Amino acid sequence: MDADGSDLVQITESEIVVPSYPGRNEQPSWGVGNARLDDGAIAEALIAGSYAAWWAGTEWGDPSMALSTTAEELTMSWGNFGMRHLSSEPRVAYDNTPFYSYRRLNERPWFWSYTALSSVYEGIRLIQQGADIGGHRGPDNARAMAFAKLVQGLAHGWLGLMFDQAFILDETVDLETDELELRPYPDLMAAAVSELEEAIAIADAHVFTTPDTWINGLSLTNGQLSQLAHSYLARFMTQVARTPTERAAVDWSAVIAHVDQGITEDVLIDGDGTMIWFKALEWFGVQTPNNTWGRADYKTIGVTDESGAFAAWLATPLNDRFEFEIVTGDARITAAGDPQADGTDFEFKGPSQFPPGRGTYHFSLYGNRRYEDFYLSEGWSPMTHMKTAEMQLIKAEGLLRLSGPSQAVVDIINSTRVVRGQLPPASTAESQSALMDKLTYEKRIEGFLLCSGCAFFDRRGFGPLAPTGPDFHHGPVEGTPLHFPVPGRELERLGLDYYTFGGPGMEMAEGVLAAVRVDRVPAREVYRFELAMTGFEIVASLEEQLAGGVREAVLHLTRH
Repeated sequence: MDADGSDLVQITESEIVVPSYPGRNEQPSWGVGNARLDDGAIAEALIAGSYAAWWAGTEWGDPSMALSTTAEELTMSWGNFGMRHLSSEPRVAYDNTPFYSYRRLNERPWFWSYTALSSVYEGIRLIQQGADIGGHRGPDNARAMAFAKLVQGLAHGWLGLMFDQAFILDETVDLETDELELRPYPDLMAAAVSELEEAIAIADAHVFTTPDTWINGLSLTNGQLSQLAHSYLARFMTQVARTPTERAAVDWSAVIAHVDQGITEDVLIDGDGTMIWFKALEWFGVQTPNNTWGRADYKTIGVTDESGAFAAWLATPLNDRFEFEIVTGDARITAAGDPQADGTDFEFKGPSQFPPGRGTYHFSLYGNRRYEDFYLSEGWSPMTHMKTAEMQLIKAEGLLRLSGPSQAVVDIINSTRVVRGQLPPASTAESQSALMDKLTYEKRIEGFLLCSGCAFFDRRGFGPLAPTGPDFHHGPVEGTPLHFPVPGRELERLGLDYYTFGGPGMEMAEGVLAAVRVDRVPAREVYRFELAMTGFEIVASLEEQLAGGVREAVLHLTRH
């Protein structure tokens, strides 16, 4: 279409049949085509679409479902998205080969993050070259730049959360002459912090409102964009920690300051009934009609059990564990202490439908109901992405770490623990560790299915690696990869050595990176403006699947 919406031309000539979703044409790559656009309109279009690319790379099922089950937030043993491989015990190394059926777990966030960064790169460069957005002298340039810096910070921040190392791609890079090298996750997060702070500075200095199409259904004033960036900073600065030691070393004073300047109401993003503005956790993590998908893991919801069943379950050898009823006063999990009465957030679903041969320790009688409207609306209802309760609990953690027990800390804990959970209140007379236990529980219950990776990124900092039993622990199960490698397909394309993480003793594999060449690569090889995968790579992927036999090519598209 033209810039004013006229001259619509249909470019899809036939239906594209995807086995799981027949009759859909999906995941378009936006371009200029023959439309009569000036540089300002092109720059704005590039920047406007960048958040959607970042969202599509993080909230779709490949990363979000596997990270959730690995963090023992959701439990299920289906093969989809790599959930079975990463959540089964004993933990094993992540398969980072280009032939792994579920390689999109780390490919999708990698490639779509660089799609977002490349789109922002083009938009910012056009503005720097004199493009005027919104008319003479570019009255909307500041709005576009603030949003562009927000997305840059999100993309580099996500790469810093998810991967051990990645490239930093911003407008200072010359695609024709520069070379880039893989940078460790602290450097990525430092870049993200700088970019989000720049977004805040621009937003605080100008007056504007973003269209509600940039973040679907969410229009932001300059003040609200600034608040959102502050809250992302609070989330990222805490979640980047790989270990309890790293989490304790977070600049908690800065985090608290960001919380205080952050969001004042929950952030909701509209679904659009497609696979773009879509949140897998609220879809596959609920799916109420058939009850065959996500269940709530006992290691998240069983902590307040009063019957002794949870403690007995933990003490039972792994392969002898079976589902049990929870007796708890937490009104979010069950009503009136009745193990089969639905709570406000969770519900009794009955026996699990997972294959017993894959481990009955995956079984759970309970599922989430708080976000079931998204599934029941067929993906059209608003999706919760960030909550004020999450931010306040981050602040409480900072206050507790900096100054120990205080009334401010227990007030924040009790605002959800007592008001929503109807549990006995926390008290300033309790020890710091006891309050941290309560705070961590609130963070996991209130943050259940909140955002892709949130449970996983938090858990690695909440406690050390530990055996699966007999004692309860806040940290990951030993052998869990604490971050993910650069995708094998990218390593192969760039001529870098293969490596991965996971399995006992290899959770971060500190020594393995010494074997990875740190050769610099041309910046143009990192830039990915069009699709998360090029057409050549898609064809190569299909050829690899078919080389393994038609059965494997079909199975990777279906549950197995």
